[in-house]
Order: sequence, then structure tokens, then C-alpha cells
Amino acid sequence: MSAPVRNTGFDPVVVAPRKEKLQQKIEEICGATVRAWSGEKGFEYRGRRPELNGRPSGIRAAHLRTDPNEDDFTSCRGAADGISLRLKHSDIPLHRSLMPESPVGQMLFELLEQLRVERLVEKRYPGMVKNLDHRYKQWCAQFCASDMIESHVGLLVYTIAQVAWSRLSGQPVNEATEGLIEPQRMMLAPHIGSFLVGLKRNVHDQAVYAENALGIVQVIDEITEKLDNKDDESKEKDQKTINSFGLYFDEDFEGHGDTPALPGRRNSRIEYRELLAQLEKYKVYSRANDRVIEAEKLVVPFLRRKLRQKLDERIKGQGVNVHRLARELQQILSAPELDGWNFGEEEGYIDARRLSKLVTSPDFRQLFRKERYQPRSNCLVTFLVDNSGSMKEHIGSIATLIEIMTRALEQAGATTEILGFTTRSWQGGKLFKQWRGSSKDETPGRLAELEHIIYKDADTPIKRARGNISAMLKQDVFKEGIDGEALLWAAERMNGRPEERRILIVLSDGCPMEAATVQSNEEDFLDNHLRQVARMIEARGDIELHALGFGLDLSTYYRNSLELDLPEVLENRVFKEILQMLSKRR
Repeated sequence: MSAPVRNTGFDPVVVAPRKEKLQQKIEEICGATVRAWSGEKGFEYRGRRPELNGRPSGIRAAHLRTDPNEDDFTSCRGAADGISLRLKHSDIPLHRSLMPESPVGQMLFELLEQLRVERLVEKRYPGMVKNLDHRYKQWCAQFCASDMIESHVGLLVYTIAQVAWSRLSGQPVNEATEGLIEPQRMMLAPHIGSFLVGLKRNVHDQAVYAENALGIVQVIDEITEKLDNKDDESKEKDQKTINSFGLYFDEDFEGHGDTPALPGRRNSRIEYRELLAQLEKYKVYSRANDRVIEAEKLVVPFLRRKLRQKLDERIKGQGVNVHRLARELQQILSAPELDGWNFGEEEGYIDARRLSKLVTSPDFRQLFRKERYQPRSNCLVTFLVDNSGSMKEHIGSIATLIEIMTRALEQAGATTEILGFTTRSWQGGKLFKQWRGSSKDETPGRLAELEHIIYKDADTPIKRARGNISAMLKQDVFKEGIDGEALLWAAERMNGRPEERRILIVLSDGCPMEAATVQSNEEDFLDNHLRQVARMIEARGDIELHALGFGLDLSTYYRNSLELDLPEVLENRVFKEILQMLSKRR
């Protein structure tokens, strides 16, 4: 539950050196608040979007969306408190079944339901009351500061928002905009007055409340239909405002084939089957030129030695205590494993070989044996490196990070694998030319020729893979990236291994991008596939999926992600953050 939030003069969004990292921390705090207060353990924020049991939550009230560049921490807490109340007090299937068809109607219906549940907060939680009011008022101020208020539709929406909130909360409308909305309020009063009274009387009865909310929606829909006869400039403003209501249409399930989640525990097998069905829709024009190649075949021996020397110099300058890192990794990755017996114990299992001593020495008590357990790192850690062109600027630090982590992991008893992914050519290569020449399929699917690289396989110790790892520094390897298929490839390799625990760490600096495929299919074709693959792996649960983002927050794609700033000399802070990420088992 929320405690009263005091104004300390500290604005974390302004003070932090990296806004994205701070936003990630705020989302963790707010997500924990929602889970604790609502009882929905499957709730989390993912790339600033609320998810429930790994799916879009379906909660789309405008003022619950926060922007780290504009909103303070109290606003973020207010939005989290609003979501908590919605999950606790709203019948989501009922709400969805009554949802109107028009964009403006959907937005208003969503807003009015959210205002209802926010009135159900108990007065013994003054901190929550304060957070909710602060968030709503800040959103109203932002709405007024935008150009949406200048359109007829935008002004209608704002007027309803102010009037309904005032009626439900008992507080006056925003004094700064009272004059602006007065003509609209006077015009609407005869048509929606009785519905507003119905809202106030029925906050504890969602079904009856919804009837009155739909009455208001119908009035606004009729007015907006009449506005369609206006001049072109006014129409353009209204359409722009409606398009801006992307706030009310969660892009994570509109157009992506997903349906919003319902509260409660979701069956992971059902979710896995649904995700698998979505993956089957992913098209590949041809796999004829795809290849999996060992890194040593990409670099001639002379250049490999030169790159190895360069990487060694970087590693020597780091000053990282690998032995201490290995001990910390062992604590995270180890599980107790039976390692024989301890004999001569005073309790446990009877040791038959010692019973004869009981006859000669009645006071003898060391008759028992106990199982002896030792920590073992029966674990496989795979690093999957994005070898797309934009990663060139980071690759020196990334290769250093991976080698240090790999050394420490092997000292901790874990098995390691280092993989990379790119394309064999730019902009589709032969496949794109072949498809363009045939012109048979308007949406051919993936056109790139994949190149998946093995820098170090799981059966090769790092001492024998040093030359191959240095091949990561070869600049002409870096081209474009098809992340979703690379993720599937890495997961398939891991599933063929005997280790009990499997951890896959993706290292990337951006979204999937391959020019020929993007030009020839829907714009988000590769993005959607990566999301679906990541969610399938997460839903299956046999691989722990993590991501390290460089200059980009990857939480849009991966549930467990960390944004890293990599200086030339790696600090202990970097490894500490990675250890914290790995210690969060879901």
C-alpha cells in the first residue's frame, strides 16, 4: 500500500545521470507496489507498459501512462496506485464486453471506469489518495499544454474528464481551465447531467455505473459525428487528436494478435501453445544460404593473433578481481548436490556397520550417518552477441566483459558458450535480388541470409577458445541483425545440453533491423517475432532469459533486462549490476 509521499525536493528523473536506468528502477518499485497491493503476483512493467502474466494488462486509462522525461516520482506512484485499484476493484471481462466501438468512446469509457475505482480508495491511506490526485492533475496539465486541447474533440474529452472527476471526487474543476471548458459544460449539461448523477450514486456497482458511462459516451459520439461536417483544417486537428489517443490503445496487443490478460494465475502451457502458434506465422523466403560457422573460419590465423593481442591488452588494463567474481557467481549459480556421507554422527540414518559398538559400549552415540551435500554449479551460461553494424563501437568493451565473465564462470564451475549473430550480406544479398526478380509474393518474410557464429562452444574451455573469442573484434563481420531467429538458435543449442540450469544472456544495442526484410514486409515484422520468441522462452521456463542493453533499454523485448554503460575501463559496478540481474530468478 502507499504511504504519504513527502516533497523532499528530490526529483530522481532530473538528478540521475542515466534516465533510462532510473526509469527501470522506478518501474521495479512501482511494480512491487502493484503486486503487493492488488495481490496479482504476475504484474510487472515491461518497457513502460503494464503487463499481467506476461501479457498486456488491458488497462489503458490515459493518466496511468507516465513519461520519465515529464513526470515526477509521485506521478509514477500515483499511476501504480491507480493500476492496483483497477486490478482489485474492476471486473475486467465485464468492462471489456461493454467497450464501445469508436476510438473516442473507448477512451472515455476507459477513463470513467478508472475514475470509479480511484474513488474506492480507503481514506485510511492518505498517501495513496494524494498520489492519485497528484497524478490526475499532472496529466490534466500536460493535456492542456499539448495541442490536443485546441481541437473540438480534445476539448470535449477534457471537459468530460474534468466534470466527471469533479463530480466523483467532490473537488472543484481545475481553476486555470474553468473558463475554457465552461461553454462546453453548459452545452453538455442538459444531455449528461442525469448520467453524472448515476456515476456518483453507483461507484460500488460497476454494471450500473457502466450504463451511465455509456450514456455519456453515446452523447459524445453523436456530437463528434456532427463535427465530421466541419472544414478540412478542423477535421485534420480532430483526427490528429484521435491519433494521439494512442495512449488509449495499447500497441502491445492492438495489431499484434495478443489479447489482454485477465487477473489470476495464467496457465503457462496454454500461453506457450498460443505463442508457438504465433511463431508459426513467421515467414522465411529461403534458408538455402543461411549458415552456422565457427569463428576461426572467419579470420585468418595472422589476424586472429593480432586481435588476440589487442584483446589481451584491454583485459590487462581492467584490474578486475576474477577470483572474487568467481566466488560471487558460485553463490548465485550453485545448488546443493549429494556428495557422499558423513559418518559417526549422533543423528541421521543408522549406520549398520557401527551397531556392534553399541553392544560393547552402551553409551556410544555415533551410530548414525548423514548425507553430505556440496555446492555445485551444474549450470550452462550462453552469451548471445548482436553482431549488427551499430555494435562496432561497443564491441571492444563487450568482448572484454564477456571474456572476464567467462573466465569467472568457469572458475565457478559453470559451463559457458559464446555465440554471435549477423547476416552474410547487406540488404538481403542474393535472396533480395532473387525475390525482386520473381515478384511473386508481396510479403515474402525474412529475406536476409543468416550468419550464426560460434565463438566458443560449451565443450571447449576458454583457454582453447581464446583465438576464436578475439575474432569478435573483426569489423567486417558486423552487418545486420535478425534477433528472433538467433534467439531460437541459441535456445535450441542449450536445450540439447545436460546441465540442469540454463541461462541465456543477450547482448545488444537496439531492435532487430535488416533493410530488405523491413522494406518488403510490415514495419514491425522482425520486432514482433523477437517479442514472441522471447515470451515463448520465458513462458516455457527451462531457460532463464536475460538481456544486457548498451545505450538502449531492452525491457520492451525481454522481461529481465539491464541497461549498461560500458566505460573503457570496466568498473566493479558493471559486474555488480550483472550479478544482481542474475540473482533475480523468476
